[in-house]
Amino acid sequence: MPLLKTGPRRVLAGMIVTITTGLLAAPPAQADLPDEQYHDVIVHLLSNVMPPQLDALHTATSSLADDMPAFCKKPDQSGLDKMREGFHTAMDRWQEVQPWRMGPMMAEGRDQLIEYWPDKHGTAARQFRLLLRNKPPLYTNPEKIGEASAALQGFPALEEVLFNPKLADEILAASKDGAYLCQYGVAISANLEKLTGELVAEWPAFADAMMNAGPKSMDYPTSKFAATDLYRALHEGMLIIISQKLARPLGEGPDDANAKRAESWRSERSLRNISHNLKSLFAIYDGELNGAGESGKGMVALIGADSLLDKSFRLNWQQIRDASNALPDSMVAVLAKPDGYEKIQDLENQVAYGVMLVENDIGGHTELGGGFNALDGD
Repeated sequence: MPLLKTGPRRVLAGMIVTITTGLLAAPPAQADLPDEQYHDVIVHLLSNVMPPQLDALHTATSSLADDMPAFCKKPDQSGLDKMREGFHTAMDRWQEVQPWRMGPMMAEGRDQLIEYWPDKHGTAARQFRLLLRNKPPLYTNPEKIGEASAALQGFPALEEVLFNPKLADEILAASKDGAYLCQYGVAISANLEKLTGELVAEWPAFADAMMNAGPKSMDYPTSKFAATDLYRALHEGMLIIISQKLARPLGEGPDDANAKRAESWRSERSLRNISHNLKSLFAIYDGELNGAGESGKGMVALIGADSLLDKSFRLNWQQIRDASNALPDSMVAVLAKPDGYEKIQDLENQVAYGVMLVENDIGGHTELGGGFNALDGD
């Protein structure tokens, strides 16, 4: 599926009315920015902004790992509600870390181990049926589940256990299947705690490598070269929202729409995920996230905080956030409404317009745009 599909159901993003028309005449691109400027942005984002987010994610998954065994000893509705709340907290934190697709996030396929999605071929569903039929001990062993299929060891698998009403009923009934499923949830939670702990542990070395870019570095010959990873995270993060999180459930048109193709549809938080993605992506540009860092010290520092270009980008980004915030958490709930498809499509178009701003304004003025895109298969 093309990243930015056009056709009868797509309204061209360029037709979106912007309230900043008068501000879009941006100044000429700056030439030959000093490498020190890229270095300062890298240091700020990687050492001030990101570590607290990783810590928060690890704390949230640790809480899941701590609470799941106690729930399984005496499962009841109150305990299930608590586990679901813990799942939402951990997923909020993950969705804010998810767009930073670099370093330990991508090493050894860790991002897919944490969340195996999109599952284009229904791998998880097939494997889950076999899991329930055969009940292999591997999947209830916290020390061994990391050796299992990625499709059955991350957030989507835990979501199925906690939010599938049939499976939750089995757990509450303490049936044979329910007891197995609950122990499976224990193993998944422990594995998520392990994986997110690895992110925390490995991030400093990766950040140091980027911050120490230069002729002696084997990975990053210049800070500008290293900063390309940050631009790519911003750019690709928005493309992923369009091509995977929105285009997949929207399909080819209203008659082809299917909310069950959306991320986290079972836990009714597909659009909540996007809201947290957008919050994190803006932090790459701005420099502040959840109280960590400082506004104006992200990539915006390369084009000038409070410049006309900055004001234009912020106003247009607010339109994207407004379109996102106007929607409930659940893609299922929105698409069930008569005008739901159009509302999701409006968000898709707003994000697509944001992609153009990132490519033309941010990419051009920071000199970081263009080059290899890991999503295009080149």
